[in-house]
Amino acid sequence: MKYNEFLKNKRIELGYSTRKLGAKIGVSGSYISLVENGKTTTPPTEEMLTKLVEGLKLTLKEKEILYDLVDKETLPDRIKKKLEEKAKIEESNVAQVQMIELPVYGRAAAGNGYINMENIIRTEYLVAIPGEDFPKGAFIAEVYGESMFPTLLDGDFAIVDPDCNDKNINNQICVITYNGQTFIKRVVIKEKYVVLMSDNPDRVKFEDIIVPTDEYSDLVCHGIVIECRRKFKRR
Repeated sequence: MKYNEFLKNKRIELGYSTRKLGAKIGVSGSYISLVENGKTTTPPTEEMLTKLVEGLKLTLKEKEILYDLVDKETLPDRIKKKLEEKAKIEESNVAQVQMIELPVYGRAAAGNGYINMENIIRTEYLVAIPGEDFPKGAFIAEVYGESMFPTLLDGDFAIVDPDCNDKNINNQICVITYNGQTFIKRVVIKEKYVVLMSDNPDRVKFEDIIVPTDEYSDLVCHGIVIECRRKFKRR
């Protein structure tokens, strides 16, 4: 038996016309006829089913039978609709995802390291958040060592904005080359010297590097770290 036949049988048992049942639940008699004859384009809503249950004075058992019949006939279509909606959402999300290609110039130390800005050692492809835009010339420096723990970990990808100058690097984490070695350090500018500072609280193991004014020419800032990408499983 189909749910529309079940509804029709219960109406006839009560001696109701389609018009009378419709009047009891606030719809037209023609709508009741369409439902009973399976001519509606969609099954009754949850609200309408509740009204039909009350209008036809269905027992709890009869209500369960009605809902089971509705589910049996409409569930495949509802599942199909939900799957289609889910596919559209996933398709939309995929369309928003962008892959960003950034060059990796080398390893900068939270320890010692070296970056040759003329030599790209490889390229990494990163997923960009919708609306995210990396600065022109951005590159990746791979973190080596533990001096910037807990801010940066060994093996992290530091995304670097090359737009840096004396005014915007103060108290920023930067990729710095000094005396032929490349570091990722926090730059603190003092009146008569520059401090290349580690975030690691172990000051015995990770001492600050002091750059006096007469050695500023040996200090090169390659850029400011603007983001960190971390792989939890090393490859």
